[in-house]
Amino acid sequence: MNAVEGITVKDVETPAAKGSLLLGQGLSGFAAKLGVRLLRKPLRLRSTVIVATHADVTEVLRRDLDFLIAPINAERINEVNGPFVLGMDRSFTLTDERMALYAALAAVDLPAVNEESAAEADRLLADATMEIDAVAGYARRVAGKTARQIFGLHKPEEALFLEVVRAIFAHTFLNVGNDAAIRERALKASQLMRHWFTVEIAERQASGAFGKDMMGAMLTQGAMDADGIRRTLGGMLVGSIDTTASAVAKILVVLSRDKALMRTVSADAQDMTRMLGWCREALRRWPHNPILTRSAAASTTLNGRGIPAGANVIVWTQAAMQDAAAFPEPDVLRPDRSARSYLHFGSELHHCAGRMVNEKQLPMLVGKLLERGISKTGSIRWAGPFPDRLPLTLGRS
Repeated sequence: MNAVEGITVKDVETPAAKGSLLLGQGLSGFAAKLGVRLLRKPLRLRSTVIVATHADVTEVLRRDLDFLIAPINAERINEVNGPFVLGMDRSFTLTDERMALYAALAAVDLPAVNEESAAEADRLLADATMEIDAVAGYARRVAGKTARQIFGLHKPEEALFLEVVRAIFAHTFLNVGNDAAIRERALKASQLMRHWFTVEIAERQASGAFGKDMMGAMLTQGAMDADGIRRTLGGMLVGSIDTTASAVAKILVVLSRDKALMRTVSADAQDMTRMLGWCREALRRWPHNPILTRSAAASTTLNGRGIPAGANVIVWTQAAMQDAAAFPEPDVLRPDRSARSYLHFGSELHHCAGRMVNEKQLPMLVGKLLERGISKTGSIRWAGPFPDRLPLTLGRS
């Protein structure tokens, strides 16, 4: 037995964590509202700068030559996956690899993928009686199956596959303190992910049956070598599953805390356009990721404030989405707002490539639960920073 085959779910799974004020909606939402009111200009605390207004946040993301992502993400991404666009700043390599990524994604039959995802959601709901776990028993499973369809990994056992992806995500994008245990889980998980992709790519190359997913498209297009394909698919896969599952959990909690809002949104459960608007609005109140981080390339200014070279710039997207300048009457949830001002999936150079999948999947997953009817929403159980369980009592069988 080789080292990769010896890695089990227990080696990579994220331990259960108790809920906390920092994880919950209440404190984070209150802080975001207060932050955007008080921080009308960037706040500098030694080598850290916090930006909170919508104008400042979007300017940081637009000025990608002044505010860099590689010093933040590249080291952790490289050690578990190898170079990927979310760890690269503007360059020829970034341009080439991003073009290959988008070309491969465009070649996938996403409507067919969406139909299969909806069928899987229907199956899971049909199997439920009066209760369902909206995360582990529903959203995360559907998102995992969707990821397999898009990226081309069908062999790994489901539980191990899901935990591997979560472990790598936890280190790559969330382990800002470089916690040793989180890093160790990710390094073990990365051995499996690299192995899965390497074997699958080699088998397809040998057989000549490339497939119709992103892996197949990249093999057909020939713009990248086998390792480039592995890196690109692995980098995208890491953020695809728990982003969806976390977003579904948070949307449901936001809706469940306002009965009138729940009734209003439930009436739109079959209207995917309005459901997408409602999902964006619920996530504006409690986003799956409240901040982004950048590093100042050189001394510069932002909204009249001096930013020193090397400053760690906290881009507070949750606060920015409470800014009345971009979202009039920010306390009111409205599904008809323009999509241009939302920051759930980043913006500009590093806009999330998978957003078009999430924009179909989130309203579908939430809408089907609302259509079924939710009579009671339990409390989130966490696995580190991830919503891991959310029990729902359904309105009818």
